[in-house]
Amino acid sequence: MTSSTSVAPERVVGVIANIKKQKKMKKTVAFLIAAILSSAAYAQCQQGSVQDAKHEIFKTFHSRSYKNQYPLREIPVAPHRASLLPAKVPAQTKAFTDRVWFPGEWEEVKAIIITPYYDCLVPGHEDDYEWHAESVVTGYGEYYHKVDGKWQIEDFGPCVARMDTTAAYGKVLFHLMDGIQQGGAEAWVRLEQEADTALVHETLSRMNLRHDRLRFFFGRGNSIWYRDCGPICFYYGEQDSLAMLDFIYSRHSRAHDDSIPSLLHRQMDIPNYMTKVLWEGGNCLVDGAGAVISSDAVYTINQDTLGAVVWDGQNISSLHHEYKPALTPDEVKQALHEMLGQRATHIIPRYLFDGSTGHVDLYADAYDENGFVFSVMPDAYSSWTDYTTGHNNIDLLCRQKSIFDRNYYDMAHLPFPSKEEGEPFADEEEYDASYSRTYSNHCFVNNVILQPCFSEVGADGMPTEAWDRANIEAVKAAYPGYTVYCIDVSSFDAEGGALHCVTKQIPADNPIRILHKNIYGRVSLGNLDAVPFSAIITNKSGIAQAVLMYRMDGGEWQQLTLTSNGNRWWGSIPAAAFKDGTNVEYYFEATSVNGKTLTKPITASQGGYFSFTIANDATYSADMFDFDTQPMPMESITFSLGTNWLTEDTSKENTTGISTRSNFQSRAADGWYSLSGLRLDAQPTRKGIYIYKRKKVVI
Repeated sequence: MTSSTSVAPERVVGVIANIKKQKKMKKTVAFLIAAILSSAAYAQCQQGSVQDAKHEIFKTFHSRSYKNQYPLREIPVAPHRASLLPAKVPAQTKAFTDRVWFPGEWEEVKAIIITPYYDCLVPGHEDDYEWHAESVVTGYGEYYHKVDGKWQIEDFGPCVARMDTTAAYGKVLFHLMDGIQQGGAEAWVRLEQEADTALVHETLSRMNLRHDRLRFFFGRGNSIWYRDCGPICFYYGEQDSLAMLDFIYSRHSRAHDDSIPSLLHRQMDIPNYMTKVLWEGGNCLVDGAGAVISSDAVYTINQDTLGAVVWDGQNISSLHHEYKPALTPDEVKQALHEMLGQRATHIIPRYLFDGSTGHVDLYADAYDENGFVFSVMPDAYSSWTDYTTGHNNIDLLCRQKSIFDRNYYDMAHLPFPSKEEGEPFADEEEYDASYSRTYSNHCFVNNVILQPCFSEVGADGMPTEAWDRANIEAVKAAYPGYTVYCIDVSSFDAEGGALHCVTKQIPADNPIRILHKNIYGRVSLGNLDAVPFSAIITNKSGIAQAVLMYRMDGGEWQQLTLTSNGNRWWGSIPAAAFKDGTNVEYYFEATSVNGKTLTKPITASQGGYFSFTIANDATYSADMFDFDTQPMPMESITFSLGTNWLTEDTSKENTTGISTRSNFQSRAADGWYSLSGLRLDAQPTRKGIYIYKRKKVVI
């Protein structure tokens, strides 16, 4: 027998209603989820659209190259006055007070200067990326508005700088700050205002990057290319004191950047000597021993008469270029020779399809005082104009003499980059207009190389794309012992530069200088009884001790204490110790009287050594060895700095006002000022935010 339970009709109705309610709730939840996802997708799309618009501004207004993609307002040139002209090339060089020398980039540094990327904004249009401002003088800039896909000048007025910490190209600069600190140097970071220091620390912390070796200096800027506008540093005098050469930056629309050396002079207390020559640091390659290499692009930029941009600090109508006489190629070469290429000045043909800069740092760097490492195009590009130029330049440079009266040698070749997924470039026009990629545009920071790559960097610190990864392995092989710190710079495509271009070395204090004619390659000892090893080693306090560390076929390290004769430290090892086929590795270690120790190569502690292989079947060459035991005259390793082209920067405050930071409290209380502290002639009429009676006022 079965039993049954009866259910009241009203309960059945309730259950049915509850089921309907649940279904309705599920539909509502589903709708809300869809709305949230749609909103997130929309926000992501909007964010992507904003980033694309910002990236276009970066590429348009911040290109390193000379290809202006936007109109420029003409700034008048001061009247030609004879008193403004520098002396013509003199018959006799006028001597600098002290002897000088310009260190190579591979030598020890204490700091690298850099800036984060700033968006320059039009007040009232801060989040509208169809508007952009180009800062011209402190607090004021040119307004640009994008109309029908083209940028046009709209007006001139107050502008606001806002640091970018999220864009790919902006993050590159924070990774650089991290890599600089990994190399044991300080990152000297230029900021628009002191309040930005907190944002730098916060951003580095958020990105899990170092932020304990930072120094800040403050002033207005235009862009990020500090290699080109920054100083070229040198040592002078018996104390190896540090000073700077300040060349005129040829990007005339970037007056703030042109004043960066003067800013460093005032805030970091480094002497600065301003020149009458236009030159960019990316086109300067020194061998650390009195020779300089530049491309003939330096001739082209010195043909105009536009000097530095100056004004009276009050009236925009006073803005003008100083007059600078055009210089002939002979005058330019003579000026470079007198200032930093006293032993040798080499001007080589420029590349024509390199992103429009013509700079040597896109395809060459000096490994040390003996030779170079070059980026070489593959034979697949043999029809390209720059393929031939590149090979000819390598041949030309390797026929020139080093300080040891031996030809520079071609130490290694770096591979040439590709497009995405390793695809080759269609032609040199595509490479020039859309890529201008190179692995040579890296920056030495002691035993670290800040290295550009062109795909996302993985957790192992290497590029994730196979073709890019293989190329970086080749870079590592070319620079043994260096820690290679990879940074994806694909966001810099077509900008005409990468990591070398946005950094500038500040050499170390108390330098130990070691010059050595290294033994390399397959070497025959001929009839030698002993193999000589020699180096020129100096320090302001003197050298207490120097040793040669060497080993054979990866065996135990052996030490040879060197004998001194003035600045020459030398020793020898019996030739019988070297058997045919033996691979020999060696390095120098020197300790100064004041207690500093340095190795040569600087990467010896990380496995970077000089090396050669004994090969009895090779042709004996006396050029491979340094038999000299006599000191090298100071006149051969330090030089007279010609001052005919120089003016000493004696400023304490910025006389032009281009980079001055104003103190509102020291101003009259009843004046009108821009947000950056520029005093206005009257109450402004243009919409924006201003300072009046020490309070912000919206017009």
